[in-house]
Amino acid sequence: MRSLTPDFKEWINALPKTETHLHMEGAVPLEMVRAALPNRFTGEPEFWKPDYRFENFDTFSNLFAEIAGAVFTSVDAYYVCALKVFSKLSSQNCRYVETSIALGALVRSALEGPKVIDAIRAASPPGMTVRVFMGMRHNEYSGLGKEIIEDSLSWKDLTGLDLHGPEYLPLEPWTADVWKRARQVGKYNKAHAGEFMPASFVRRCVEELAVTRIDHGVRAIEDPTVLTLLKERNITLDVCPISNVKLGVEGISSYPDHPIQRLSQAGIPCTINTDDPFLFGNTLTEEYCALHQHFQYDGRSMGQFAKNGFKVAITDENTRSRWLEALDSHIASAP
Repeated sequence: MRSLTPDFKEWINALPKTETHLHMEGAVPLEMVRAALPNRFTGEPEFWKPDYRFENFDTFSNLFAEIAGAVFTSVDAYYVCALKVFSKLSSQNCRYVETSIALGALVRSALEGPKVIDAIRAASPPGMTVRVFMGMRHNEYSGLGKEIIEDSLSWKDLTGLDLHGPEYLPLEPWTADVWKRARQVGKYNKAHAGEFMPASFVRRCVEELAVTRIDHGVRAIEDPTVLTLLKERNITLDVCPISNVKLGVEGISSYPDHPIQRLSQAGIPCTINTDDPFLFGNTLTEEYCALHQHFQYDGRSMGQFAKNGFKVAITDENTRSRWLEALDSHIASAP
């Protein structure tokens, strides 16, 4: 593993960045969790340790649900959480954020989606652009969940939809229909794929849901024809290396196993993100540091990952140009 000097870590922290794969409920600060669950985490959570590995996705998912259910019982909880999350990201020079809220959390606490979105957007600091997606599991199109999904297509400040949860659940017919109607009203579409299901599921999400962004997508490396499809459709992968390692994604038992380098060499644009910082004990800066330490990426190479994020950012071209100019200037100053 390559050493990381304090000067280079400081340079990485100051690198203009994006965060395009962030679950708001999974980013909750420890102090909010302790307030909601006083006896649950008296010390530092075990899963923050670098060598910790979740037993399986269900173990992780159940912990996520426990935390979200305890903390996010009001609109104000989202506002307080977003304030803290965005402040921490701002200290790492993150300029643009795409975050998602979980449909299950809205259903559980009967929260109004537009008010939650307004609260999150109100928490964004000056100089940071925030886009909010709503994520849903494959099997949540029923009852109140169905009502919220249908209503969400008319929410003015909802940027788009994201497919969350266990990939092994069947991809039900309603999904393609909802994703199509979301596009027709100007919403952006993503999907979690290629994390716990093989490359074939990445293909399904691209072809059936017509997404332009895939969350994770790392198992696309298993099939050259899927890599070709991603290139042909200009699909960007929002990758979370520390998450992939701690969750034990197939073929990724350690950082050197991670396919991000091979994906990049194959011409697939990848962004660097944290996924669920509370559950992985990671920061955006630490994700970039891991690239340097485990893959020997230099400043210019890491700058390319940051550039990929700004290129897919949902913004006007003048703003994008300003961000890219600032990024190029910083890259030029790399130690």
